[in-house]
Amino acid sequence: MQQYLDILNKAITEWTAEPRPASRLMPAHQLSEQLDISLGEDGASLKQLEQAVKDYLHFNPDVAQPDFFKLLYSGQNDPALLGDWITALSNATMHTYQVSPVATLMELELIKQWNALVGFDDGEGVMVPGASQANLIGMMLARHKACPDYKTKGPQGQTLVAYVSDQAHYSAQKAVNVLGIGTDNLIPVVSDDNGCMRPDALKSAIQKSLSLGHTPFYIGLTAGTTVVGAFDPVEECAAIARRHNLWLHIDGAWGAPVLFSENHRHLLANSHMADSVSWDAHKLMNVPITAAVILVKEKVQLSCCCSGGGGEYLFHQDENASFNLGERSIQCGRRADALKVWLSWKAIGNKGFSDKIDFLQDLKSYCVERVNQHPSLQMMAPATYLNVLFRFQPELDLSEEQLRNLNIAICKKLREDGQAYVDYARYKGRTGIRLIIANGAATQGDIDHLLENILKTGSKLISE
Repeated sequence: MQQYLDILNKAITEWTAEPRPASRLMPAHQLSEQLDISLGEDGASLKQLEQAVKDYLHFNPDVAQPDFFKLLYSGQNDPALLGDWITALSNATMHTYQVSPVATLMELELIKQWNALVGFDDGEGVMVPGASQANLIGMMLARHKACPDYKTKGPQGQTLVAYVSDQAHYSAQKAVNVLGIGTDNLIPVVSDDNGCMRPDALKSAIQKSLSLGHTPFYIGLTAGTTVVGAFDPVEECAAIARRHNLWLHIDGAWGAPVLFSENHRHLLANSHMADSVSWDAHKLMNVPITAAVILVKEKVQLSCCCSGGGGEYLFHQDENASFNLGERSIQCGRRADALKVWLSWKAIGNKGFSDKIDFLQDLKSYCVERVNQHPSLQMMAPATYLNVLFRFQPELDLSEEQLRNLNIAICKKLREDGQAYVDYARYKGRTGIRLIIANGAATQGDIDHLLENILKTGSKLISE
């Protein structure tokens, strides 16, 4: 193993140690011509493997750099990284306590702490690769509540209908497809100017479904939408869910960690009113991808909905049967992601995550202030959370399409020049630059540098 550890040591101390561009992205056809990615009959030398690792790190975006603003995760979490390495070394799987005893106890403790933050006093949960699967399971639980026979007999002629905001993550579309609900039966509910689901529009959508003879069964709220970071109103939507006996799920993949902060947890007030919540540890908690959880208010529901098979050879009814997590999951083989999350949480505690969120919120406010101060920069939506959607808008008579093309070109040019990695997004028919502030190592100077480069790049593109 030492020769491979030497390569890992070079990766840490040499190849990624110095400040470098957040992105060295090049067109796929050029990169494929530059690299030797072929596989064949004969094996390769250790030197060739080392070069492949070096190339991988060189060309992959460096999410630890403070000017990586593209996605809903960035930075580096060292205790969690250690946990990821040890998890791969032990290669445990999580279906039974027998084969993953320590990770099972760690996962149960994580679920207990997550539920306490959400406000589920006697809840349960299971870790999943990401919130897309967590949201799928949340909808599956809703289907099981509305139609318990669906698991064994199928739809039996019923048309089930689910409701999410028009700003919801696309995993909802994947879920209705996988569950056999049908994408036409996922109703996008209109959001307000702040990007939040409108309760009055939700009521109208449910009434329309009922008038068609359909069966509403699920309301999916979002805590921290992907484009503007909006939080759907929980209390009002929970009242509607209770009135119609519908399952209420919160997709907290991005926004749920706000519950760590006493100063900002009001953004997700009344989270305890939901029936289930998804939470990505690999986003704002900065754990290496992938690690997430589905939390459920009432116990036993996961196993009732998700279990099936395996009793003959796997899920033995021994003294540790109650600790087997496999029957809560829709997976069989499942990586022991609990270790990296647990090590991270153990290392910095609730206060460490709270301090990070408070710091990032302050940095976000500074960014918004700087944007508002410049006449050529325009905010496109309120920055409630850590998403700042704005655009370069010079004092010229440009059409919406021209402004869209200009801001896309700015993002592309910044990436090509290695100045920053930031992306664009469309929101309510207009396109702007979507800045995600998630790296606890970023500073006000990094924000200033980015905005200055956006202004310079935009002005240069206009002149050209």
